[in-house]
Amino acid sequence: MDNKRLVRHFIDLTWNQGRHSIARSLLRRDFTYHASMIDEPMDFDGMVTLINTIKAAMDDFSVSVEEILAEGDRVVTQSTFTGTLVRPLLGFEPSDRLLSLSAVTFWSIARGQIVDGQSQLDTAELARHIQRSNVRFTA
Repeated sequence: MDNKRLVRHFIDLTWNQGRHSIARSLLRRDFTYHASMIDEPMDFDGMVTLINTIKAAMDDFSVSVEEILAEGDRVVTQSTFTGTLVRPLLGFEPSDRLLSLSAVTFWSIARGQIVDGQSQLDTAELARHIQRSNVRFTA
């Protein structure tokens, strides 16, 4: 499997399908994941906990890969996370609006397995969505 397909498959298995045991087979044993909103790097089990926490807080949650680039053993994905925040999450309160935020993730691959992922989330966009949903207009 080429590196682009490997990463796209991993994202779909983990974030969209919840098929974590299959996704684990795509990783090196020492896999680490870094997310810009989380202070510490995570192993795969920590990443699964994060995914499950996000999915539990957001109805109709999904991740779509908008763009994917690869060169050698490096892959970059630009993804869009969408869903409705129905429970508090990472300091943000629920909203009745569909949220959409972008993330760029840098992936490292070695011998056909994912070594690590480092995600940068557009938290400013998330904050803007939440702010707009909390503004109430009166006549």
